[in-house]
Amino acid sequence: MRADTENTVAAIEKSLDLLAQRLDWETAPHRLEEFNAMVEDPKLWDDPEKAQKLMRDRQMLVDAMDRYSSMKQELSDNIELIELGEMEDDQDVVKEAEAAIKALKARAGQAEIEALLDGEADGNDTFLEINAGAGGTESCDWASMLARMYVRWAEKHGYKV
Repeated sequence: MRADTENTVAAIEKSLDLLAQRLDWETAPHRLEEFNAMVEDPKLWDDPEKAQKLMRDRQMLVDAMDRYSSMKQELSDNIELIELGEMEDDQDVVKEAEAAIKALKARAGQAEIEALLDGEADGNDTFLEINAGAGGTESCDWASMLARMYVRWAEKHGYKV
């Protein structure tokens, strides 16, 4: 495996380790079993707000577990493909697997950021206020350009504006 691919794999593994740590991977299946047991309780919907929160928390855990498992499996599969391609001297397979690993690195980086921003208040909205201040027309123009720049950045990165 080439050095740049090895570095990419190491970065992905680091991101996956962080995800496993934030997910508390060792206890996640047990927590899912607990959620499933609570969901099967016939009295669950006596308190609709509690039930909705429980269902939302359960779904978040399932999604996080699925995401982690699929990325780990995809990394393993692509490493095997690279090794097989190198053994068979098939550069097309190696290049395809390396491209898949690079795409996986971007997804793992995004998942790492989301894992770091999973606090209680991190899902809340934010407000950004840009004031022109003193300076007349030019400062108003600058504030307008700055606001457009932030809006475009937010839209490009998938935030609601």
